[in-house]
Amino acid sequence: MSICMAGIDWKTASMDKREAFSFTSGQVARLCRMIRQMDGIQGCVLLSTCNRTELYLSGADTLSPVYNLCRAAQVQDVEALFTVRHGDDAARHLMRVACGLCSQILGEDQIVSQVKRAYQIAHEIGCADAELSQLFRLAATAGKRSRTQVRLSAAPLSVAGQAVARMEQISELRGKRALVIGNGEMGRLASSLLVARGCDVTVTLRSYRHGHTIVPPGCHTIAYGDRMQCAAACDILLSATTSPHYTVSRADLEQLAHVPSIICDLSMPRDIEPVVREMERVKVFLDMDSMGGRDGHINDNDRAQVERIIEEEMAEFVRWRAYREALPLIEELCGLAAERVATGYDFAVLSDGEDGKTTEKMESAARLAAQKTARLLLSGLQGELGDGALEACRDAILRKAPQLRDGRIG
Repeated sequence: MSICMAGIDWKTASMDKREAFSFTSGQVARLCRMIRQMDGIQGCVLLSTCNRTELYLSGADTLSPVYNLCRAAQVQDVEALFTVRHGDDAARHLMRVACGLCSQILGEDQIVSQVKRAYQIAHEIGCADAELSQLFRLAATAGKRSRTQVRLSAAPLSVAGQAVARMEQISELRGKRALVIGNGEMGRLASSLLVARGCDVTVTLRSYRHGHTIVPPGCHTIAYGDRMQCAAACDILLSATTSPHYTVSRADLEQLAHVPSIICDLSMPRDIEPVVREMERVKVFLDMDSMGGRDGHINDNDRAQVERIIEEEMAEFVRWRAYREALPLIEELCGLAAERVATGYDFAVLSDGEDGKTTEKMESAARLAAQKTARLLLSGLQGELGDGALEACRDAILRKAPQLRDGRIG
């Protein structure tokens, strides 16, 4: 059994192409269930973020993750946009993703939680097998270590932070009026950053539940249905929702007497109709593909430190996989050791005339002790043994006790 992955991201495809592979949490769960039922697949995890979609599979060596994803998503003729990786290359790539080394904004803060969420969805619906579970756990560990031990960039480490920084380069933000559509993680972060720069920020809410709805400090709120009336009085319009439909269309804006001069879409699929950028009254239009600054202010030593973290977690994954692959042989050796002890002594003599139950108890205890001792030793040594060492040990036992050969435990 092996791991493979296929991915499409901001480097390989434009937003127009990526949009067909942008999925909500509910869609991710549905697709995982479909893919898991396909031939040869033992486990699958689907990672879908604003700038990337990646499918990780475990199972037969002949798996085609591009075919599996495109078939489930019912998208055709896009295979050339995907990058496919196998084995350790796929595993190492996930760890680099979790550490932010593959992000459009190098070292972005949100990617670790997105990787963890992708695994959580797959785990909850029974689609993540042991190998993918271990890989995603170690990738999340690598990402967490990278965030806490290394600061890759002095630039903003989130899409929202980069967007607000771009706005600040274009215009003084203090005193500006801003409408943020969406109160999810991205919307709340953007709202807080705008407030910190002196903007008067209003956030849309689809519903409000006391004690459950989080409103960023310093923000006003309005109902989602009142968004366009509010937009008419704003200088900045930013949308960051998970809606499958446009939250703002060109027709919506054309009806306004005043159109915000800065419009920013931080969603995938897109919230704002793309033709809005062509409107004369829109002075600045930002979207995911507008975010830059990947390699600004990068310290080579910091990057090398992150790569070392990745290699340490990869080594842990390789050790885990080797131990898991050796488990059947370890169990066979433990069984052989137990039988070797059981057949190597006359327990009736050793029990010194005691009844048959005493003899059976002594034999059973000896067998169990031998089995536990062998398991303890082999489990501890497995990672230190060279290739073929366990097989050599098995062969040596069988040479010494050929009577065990026919009854060998597999």
